[in-house]
Amino acid sequence: MSVVQLGDDVELDARPEYHRAVLDWVHSVDGLPLAVSTGNQLSSRLMSLRSANVLLRLPAASADRRRLQRGDLVDAIVISQL
Repeated sequence: MSVVQLGDDVELDARPEYHRAVLDWVHSVDGLPLAVSTGNQLSSRLMSLRSANVLLRLPAASADRRRLQRGDLVDAIVISQL
């Protein structure tokens, strides 16, 4: 597992989830790659998995945290060659 920075704000779900994303080193900050969302994450949108090279491990929403902000650090699982 790796640590990456979010490239976009992300709304959190009531349950923990994995978010499909692509790593970007061109716009990275502090040497950590930015993880840019592949778009709509509905289970029926499997084409977004084709371009993804990581799955972001997102926590469940809580009363005091409903979203993650661009630049927040999250765990990522690499799922294809980089």
